[in-house]
Amino acid sequence: MPSIRQDAWMHAEDVKLAEIILRHIKEGSTQLAGFAEAGSILSRTPAACGFRWNSSIRKLYEQELQEAKAIRKARKKKKKKGDLESQPLKDPFAEIPEQKRHISESEIDQLIRFLTDLKEQSSDVDGEEEEKLLREKQQLESAYQQLKSDYTVMKQNYESLLNVFKVVDQARKEIPAIKES
Repeated sequence: MPSIRQDAWMHAEDVKLAEIILRHIKEGSTQLAGFAEAGSILSRTPAACGFRWNSSIRKLYEQELQEAKAIRKARKKKKKKGDLESQPLKDPFAEIPEQKRHISESEIDQLIRFLTDLKEQSSDVDGEEEEKLLREKQQLESAYQQLKSDYTVMKQNYESLLNVFKVVDQARKEIPAIKES
């Protein structure tokens, strides 16, 4: 898992954050879900994404935000009527002005490097993690079998002890009490 970034926000990250939040609003999801998704994509915490959205980005996308809310409201009405399935899906980026969705070639290269590194780290961790989990499972199964065996022996010993107590009680009842003279 990549580390959480704490450096300054880049313009491309602001744009991506806005796209994600506006999409969540249009689809009827919550902003919190959008912050979580943006956080995982941008390697930032959902709280950092929420703070950035509410303190800076929201003001820049006020018109798009109002349009997204209108779309969400219209979708809810159509969903109640059952018309949602008959309407074709729109391009989610069509309503974002061209200057706000431009990503430079260097930013694309940086993103490709980041995703490649993430994929390599993920595949390395997956194999190692799987082996570790298999070893742990074997150890737990072995410990379980040992506990099961110990339990069986202890149960047998307990039953034997109960039988001994029964024999002692029976013998005590059969032996006449010694009278002191």
